[in-house]
Amino acid sequence: MQKRILFGLVKGLALGLLVGSFFHFGLGWRVAPDLLGYLIAMGTGATAGILAGRPPWLHEAWLESLLKGVFGLGVSAGLYWAAVRFIPAQVSFSVFGSPENTAWTSLPLLVAPPIAILFALVVELDNNAPAPKPGVKPAAPKPKPAAAAGASPP
Repeated sequence: MQKRILFGLVKGLALGLLVGSFFHFGLGWRVAPDLLGYLIAMGTGATAGILAGRPPWLHEAWLESLLKGVFGLGVSAGLYWAAVRFIPAQVSFSVFGSPENTAWTSLPLLVAPPIAILFALVVELDNNAPAPKPGVKPAAPKPKPAAAAGASPP
């Protein structure tokens, strides 16, 4: 259980920082208010949903990852709405070139990690299926023994 919590925190932090850094440094979107903030949050949740838990490249895990990603869209939009509505804090200093006195929810570098951490943590805790060992095929069902000659079927 502690291992899953730690994996969820680490994966969420790494994915959140990666997505936030992509928008902040890569695209140069220092401030992303309103609809753009929702879209960044939804992209963060979908990414965390796809990559947290069972990875999509495992055998028959792509559908589960796709569903987690779609669910992550809605959950992260709800988390972003709750952050904007109930935690309206202003950042009074510049964060890597962003303007001063900006709402923290408008800064992709600050809003993406908490969303990714929360959703990746939920996904990791929900992931209770043991990962199959590579190269090991599941056992085939045993064939039923043939009925003895002259015996009536049950």
